[in-house]
Amino acid sequence: MSRIVHIAIKVDDLEKSTKFYEDVFGIYQTKTGHARGHTSRHMSDGAIDFAIMTYDSEEESEAKLIGKGPGIHHYGVEVEDREATIKKIEENGGKIFSDKGEGALKFQAPDGNYGEIVAVGRYKTRDKAPNRFVHLALKVDNVAAARKFYENVFGFKHVLTEKSRKHTSCHMSDGYLDFALMEYDAEDKDESRWAGDGPRIHHTGIEVPDQVTFAEKIKAAGGQILSKPGEGALKFRCPDGTLSEIVMPGRYEEKKQKAGMATA
Repeated sequence: MSRIVHIAIKVDDLEKSTKFYEDVFGIYQTKTGHARGHTSRHMSDGAIDFAIMTYDSEEESEAKLIGKGPGIHHYGVEVEDREATIKKIEENGGKIFSDKGEGALKFQAPDGNYGEIVAVGRYKTRDKAPNRFVHLALKVDNVAAARKFYENVFGFKHVLTEKSRKHTSCHMSDGYLDFALMEYDAEDKDESRWAGDGPRIHHTGIEVPDQVTFAEKIKAAGGQILSKPGEGALKFRCPDGTLSEIVMPGRYEEKKQKAGMATA
């Protein structure tokens, strides 16, 4: 099975964003570089490469993929056979749009969201950070069609599909990360539009030992809590404008158990 190893966000202030993730979650820097009209600061929780990107201009072609302003830009999937995966992406309705010689080959899935495929071992990690990414959620127009793409192309496994807060969530797994496809009943609901209109990568999820303590840390560091107190997945707006949530340890393993799946 292919595995998600990279999440990239687009922000306005590289240093401000870096400080937030370092101070609140202990996510550490690995390298910083400039390429294709943007600066990328790579950070890590020990398993996921987390890239904070600032573009030289909003007119850069990659910057325009998700529209103006901050947002979760794309995710990266580690694959063993690049050419076979390209073929699967195209056969299942996806579109390759970066130069096929690039190490990180970007594609647009039929659901409208952006990802990239990379070779095994592209992103190096060190020690585990104290808190880790465990969840990535995409907003889509058709859960069933989106599920089929990720099953056929990457071999992600269906965990369970459930309804809550006026949206359907199809939880899938790459063996490590909970990958959720969300279809909202209507675009006029607050939560649907928190990350913007239409299909897009909606939010990340970070596992923490104490939601109450971390909610206070988030607020003290300039973040905004959006969910009601007591929710299992407590959503917040980062100071850089992107959307995330904090969850208690084991939340997504419980979903696997509920579905009768063995834990990874």
